[in-house]
Amino acid sequence: MPRPQLGIGEYGTIGYSRDGTKHVAMARYRDTDGETRRVKAVGTSKSAAAAALREKFKERARRGGEDDITSESTVAELADRYLAEKQAEDLAPNTIHNNRRSMENHIKPKLGKLRLREASPQRISKFISGVTVSNGPGTALMVRSVLSGMFAAAARWDAVPSNPVAFTKPPKLEQKPIRALNLDELVRMRELASEVFAPFTLEQRLERAGGDVRRLGGQNRSRTTLDIIDFLIGTGCRPAEAPGLAWEDVHLDDELPWVKIHKQIVMVPGEGLLRTPTKERDVRDLRLPGFVVEMLRKRRAEHPDAVMVFPAERGGGYRSPRNIATAFQKAFAGTEFSWMTPKTLRKTVATLIDGQAGSAQAAQQLGHKSDTMTRRHYIEPSRLPIDSGSVLELFQQESA
Repeated sequence: MPRPQLGIGEYGTIGYSRDGTKHVAMARYRDTDGETRRVKAVGTSKSAAAAALREKFKERARRGGEDDITSESTVAELADRYLAEKQAEDLAPNTIHNNRRSMENHIKPKLGKLRLREASPQRISKFISGVTVSNGPGTALMVRSVLSGMFAAAARWDAVPSNPVAFTKPPKLEQKPIRALNLDELVRMRELASEVFAPFTLEQRLERAGGDVRRLGGQNRSRTTLDIIDFLIGTGCRPAEAPGLAWEDVHLDDELPWVKIHKQIVMVPGEGLLRTPTKERDVRDLRLPGFVVEMLRKRRAEHPDAVMVFPAERGGGYRSPRNIATAFQKAFAGTEFSWMTPKTLRKTVATLIDGQAGSAQAAQQLGHKSDTMTRRHYIEPSRLPIDSGSVLELFQQESA
């Protein structure tokens, strides 16, 4: 009857022999490539030789194949292998960049030389606490997320028995109160934006030129930022999705005009501005309110050959979302809206829709898979007192 085949990493019965004054222990061992090989070790006694042989078996299991990640691999080696795996996937360039930055700036310098078997939950907890102190909880959460992904892959590759990061406590990120504009504030903000961003009329230009027609030369103020504000108010898009909109995704001639939102503009260090899928890779077909339709028709008439709806002022390339945020900061500095960012308009849209149609509709508009995120991060709680007085009055009526 043939001997049963050994499993990967298993060894057979240990046999012994003598080599002069040395004791020799030997046994068959099945390597990670499936090949069964005879392995031997020597010692001053049979027990010492057997112990040395078992250590050899452990080392072979740790070493694995030439390119395998094992328990003896370093955290730096795991980081490189994990990043290579992520790069082979269809991930957003910014995701790859954020993973690499977390590895190079934090994980490799502090944990890179550790063997995977040495990366205990306690060591990792101390590391994450250090990042929290030096760089803040936001960075620490990002680093912990990347590290967790790395060790999840290591567990999948049988290099560690479980993910040690899963046993660590995530840093607590203080959640700021959600703040949106109510309708009155939205109207006032739009009026102020018009004063700041709308092109000057001829009368205004003459006044600024001191009445001297010869000084009217030069480019007038662009209204693109004002149009972007209107687009964000009318759609609730992410600020990076507005400059990512191309005319081929705008359908103004349909009975109910709509746009397809599926691209955004991101800045990737070393690569510049890129047009990539949206943050959640969602595709949203959004009907447009009348004021946005009118604005887009004017832009199409003024720029019939443009590819992008909101291109950069110079060269017609991609407009940077950072420039939009900077324009907001400068325009509203010193006003009641100095706290506002482009993302505030997204929260405003979510809050307004929630008040009229509920959080599920708001989540669909924003491109969220469920309204949990919408309610947690985008919908401002009502500023009015909770009014249950009419219900609670029943108590007095019953007791009278």
